[in-house]
Amino acid sequence: MAGRSHPYGIILLALLVYPAFFPSCLWGQEKSKERPPASVSVAKVTSGQVAPQNEFIATIFFQEISDTAAEVSGLVGVVHFEEGQRVKKKQVLVELGSDILRKSIQATTASFEQILSELEIAGIDLKRSKELIKKKSISKQSYDANRYRVIGLEKQAASLKAEVERLEIELEKKIIRAPFDGIVIKRHVDRGEWISEGDTVAIIGKDDTIDIVAEIPERFIQYIKTGMQVSVTANGSNFFGTVIAIVPRGDVATRTFPIKIRTPNEHALIEGMSARVILPTGNVAPALMVPRDAVIAKFGQNVVYAVVDAKSNMIPVQIVGYDGLSAGVESRELAEDMLVVVDGNERLQNGQTVAFQKPEDK
Repeated sequence: MAGRSHPYGIILLALLVYPAFFPSCLWGQEKSKERPPASVSVAKVTSGQVAPQNEFIATIFFQEISDTAAEVSGLVGVVHFEEGQRVKKKQVLVELGSDILRKSIQATTASFEQILSELEIAGIDLKRSKELIKKKSISKQSYDANRYRVIGLEKQAASLKAEVERLEIELEKKIIRAPFDGIVIKRHVDRGEWISEGDTVAIIGKDDTIDIVAEIPERFIQYIKTGMQVSVTANGSNFFGTVIAIVPRGDVATRTFPIKIRTPNEHALIEGMSARVILPTGNVAPALMVPRDAVIAKFGQNVVYAVVDAKSNMIPVQIVGYDGLSAGVESRELAEDMLVVVDGNERLQNGQTVAFQKPEDK
């Protein structure tokens, strides 16, 4: 045992000979725990003007809703659609029974052709009468009889022709078609039902364009103008719409007025969905302008991360309004020409070191 080195003796010897060895290892571990600099993009705070804005709850409506109805009465023979189905303009929805109508067209067409034959013979007789009356071979009374017979047959032919055309139009109306591209909201008929003229067979919504209606307090109406672009959030999507109307009739109980905003339906929105719209609620006023991406929600408030001495500094802000891709904000700690983080701010911590490239002055 005397010839062996005890392991604890080796450790003790190392501590005596190299006293700085173990502390340096521990310091290295402490340094490894520090967060590395976060790579971010920044932009300068500028000054500008923006109108104060508030968010309002709105409801989505289809631009058009058609109670598609039958123009003629009849027995429902075939139904070609279901609720929720997308249909194209002129697509056949319902076919009404038309056997009796087709027979009426056949009979009236035969009568029309018979009158045409009689008219042809009467025309020949009238032509002969014209030659004979010149030669004074027939009386004037006989000539007039032939002439008026032709006139009468012409009127009968015109009447029967119009009746055939009317029956053909009615036959065409036995097929009920979609008035426009859209989606079926409600189906009202089934096979075997008798429907009368004007009865609704389907409710169809034109969903390629939507109207967003918000009820706005009367004190804000003066700041909203038709044609202005406003920001909308619905079904998890952000987009812009155009104010097309301020409906001049308000709710007496709430003193609110409907504002109608129209936009193409590019986000699969359907009628009845809720939306949030941002509308101006005051006159244009000075504000600090930052990119919209610089403002994030954290701890229940809106904040921006300013870069001070290469470190992030979280600053609460109050959003005044928006101007395109910029947001107007108010804050006691934020100032013009300061740098704010616009990319990478979601993962930042307050006081964290950041690495960035300073934006060029424009």
